[in-house]
Amino acid sequence: MVRKLFFSVMLVAAVLVSGCVIQPVNAPPPGQGSSFYAGDDAPSSLSAPDADAAYRLRPLDPIYIRFSGIMEQQQLELVIDENGEFSLLHIMEPIKAAGLTASELEKKIEQCYVEGGIYKNVSVNVTMTAKIYYVQGEVNQPGQFQLMSGTTLLQAIAGARGYTPFANKKKVTVTRHGKIYAYNAKDLEKDPSKDVKIEAGDVIKVWQQWY
Repeated sequence: MVRKLFFSVMLVAAVLVSGCVIQPVNAPPPGQGSSFYAGDDAPSSLSAPDADAAYRLRPLDPIYIRFSGIMEQQQLELVIDENGEFSLLHIMEPIKAAGLTASELEKKIEQCYVEGGIYKNVSVNVTMTAKIYYVQGEVNQPGQFQLMSGTTLLQAIAGARGYTPFANKKKVTVTRHGKIYAYNAKDLEKDPSKDVKIEAGDVIKVWQQWY
């Protein structure tokens, strides 16, 4: 009888311990270069927001181009390809967009048309089209949301109608390009200057509080 009671207690303890093991959201399988960063160890791409830091275009970014001063083409909506390039009418070589800001790309397109002798005078405006991020876990309205310029981690959580009563504010993760970054939202609330910018495709998860 005592022996049976001993094994029952050990079984319950094992279940409780295994239930407390938390696996990162959307973590890549082992061996695929996944990394985990906590708080201050996060790279600069997830550092505190900088009002002067303009977004630099990346492969697969959707963009909208509006032309002024010409009748042949006035607007164009496209997606930058996997190589960070796209093609335009009358320009033989692909335009390299990845790594440029929207304003830098505008000047580059204008230069290609004017210096190439295609148009004497053309004005170009480049803007980003709608992009999304995801919020999961202990928030009142999980789902996907449209990314607005300058959206931060705390703003994204607020946009998902805030925390549930079971949320662990000390463990909020952001998954980006196969890497996971962990943050203490309470610390960010105390010092908003440490809040981090969200990018398109980010997966935010608020973890559950274990009592």
